[in-house]
Amino acid sequence: MWCQVKLSMLKKAGGKMIITIGRQCGCSGDEVGRKLSKLLNIPFYTKKDLIGLAREKKIYEKYPFYFGEEPVNAMVSSVADDFCASKAYEIPHKALKVLLGDRDAIVIGRASNYAYRNEPGTARIFLCGDRAERVKNIANKHGVSERKARLTVDKTDEKRRGYHKYYTGEEWGSAGNYDLCIDAVKLGVDKTARLIADYTKIM
Repeated sequence: MWCQVKLSMLKKAGGKMIITIGRQCGCSGDEVGRKLSKLLNIPFYTKKDLIGLAREKKIYEKYPFYFGEEPVNAMVSSVADDFCASKAYEIPHKALKVLLGDRDAIVIGRASNYAYRNEPGTARIFLCGDRAERVKNIANKHGVSERKARLTVDKTDEKRRGYHKYYTGEEWGSAGNYDLCIDAVKLGVDKTARLIADYTKIM
């Protein structure tokens, strides 16, 4: 209730609330985002949701690598105009601005913390946790061996690190690039979502 009152006050003041979620693989980022969405009554956008919006608004073809989170070597080898080094850092803000406009939103990934870094009413969150526990989470979630889960965790984190570096020039997961870093593995989905919701009360 407190969070919903706070959000209502923010809207009356003419502002908006944006919560961005970066996460290491195995931290249940999507689950946290969905829980947070219910707590704050703000739409939650996953990678799939953003791709759907991008196709609907006909901008997917303009930024296919940004929406697809392709490996960095594929991006570097691209000769598309929007991947010129001088323009790459502009893409996150441009793309998300077209998709979300001035609406309240919870966005996971897509270098969204960088895109909204200078906008008021933004909470930039990063979820992390013990690697061994994250591997177990992935193994249980997908019903695979720990060996395969370990490969998935390491490959996914490497891909996210390269993707983030390419579009922002920043180190993915570095505390200085976020407002709140949380060990989501220790806290679990519900407590992590509630902690983020509580944080929005004092923004």
